[in-house]
Amino acid sequence: MKLAAAFFLALLAACNTDQASPHLARGNVLVNNGKREEAAAEYREAAKLAPRSALARQRLGDSLYDLGRKAEALAAYRDALSVDAGSVTAAVGIARVLSDQGDLPGARAALATALARAPSNIFLLLSRSNLAALAGDFDAALADAEQAARFKSRDVAALYQYGMMLLAKNRPDEAGAVFDRLLQNSPQSPEGYYGRARVFATRGEGAFAAEALAAAAKQVEPDARARLQEQGYRGDALETAVRDARDRSLVSMQKDPAFARWAQDPGFRRGAAWPVAAAR
Repeated sequence: MKLAAAFFLALLAACNTDQASPHLARGNVLVNNGKREEAAAEYREAAKLAPRSALARQRLGDSLYDLGRKAEALAAYRDALSVDAGSVTAAVGIARVLSDQGDLPGARAALATALARAPSNIFLLLSRSNLAALAGDFDAALADAEQAARFKSRDVAALYQYGMMLLAKNRPDEAGAVFDRLLQNSPQSPEGYYGRARVFATRGEGAFAAEALAAAAKQVEPDARARLQEQGYRGDALETAVRDARDRSLVSMQKDPAFARWAQDPGFRRGAAWPVAAAR
């Protein structure tokens, strides 16, 4: 009797998941076309139809977060975690919202709990490293980044974070070696060139920093396009997302305090492929 009941519950869950699938698919298409409000409605319906689906709740949380409705996003992520205690996406989503709300200890604790279940997950490790850096705990930030780079020795995000945390600990030679390794593995990576620029800036080598910044800037748009295409973006939505990602990255580079001493130097700006007209 117990076996029959278990089979019936499993069958019911499968049927519910099948009913939710069209809503998940429509939600994904809507997200890729920049229609997040409509996507959230589809994911919410999917969650209703599939009460044991963490995926629907995770996607709902992501859409609500992007809409700026962070309290609702937090509730959706927590709902997803209650369905699947091992959901990495839900744990990172919770940490992201808590961090935005200024609760860094709570955010770090959420990731620590998730890492206890999945200690080799580099997404969790890098997320916790970022939060530790925000909290000024650079020893912990470096430890997590180093661990991630050990688990995934060719991963761009892991190597970039590791290099940046070495720089934060004033270890530019080791950081430079990490960024060199990153570029050996991924020669088109803007992160690798940007990391090199940061190393040169730490050493006070402005000309070399400018050259590396120009190389990074050249790779930003094609890198963003490739990533967004992998996520399913197409057509006008793709072009808009690529433009926004490119512009954010380039502005972030130009505002980095590491290059502030040369920011008004026309020669540096030309070398870095920055607008010279902005120099005063």
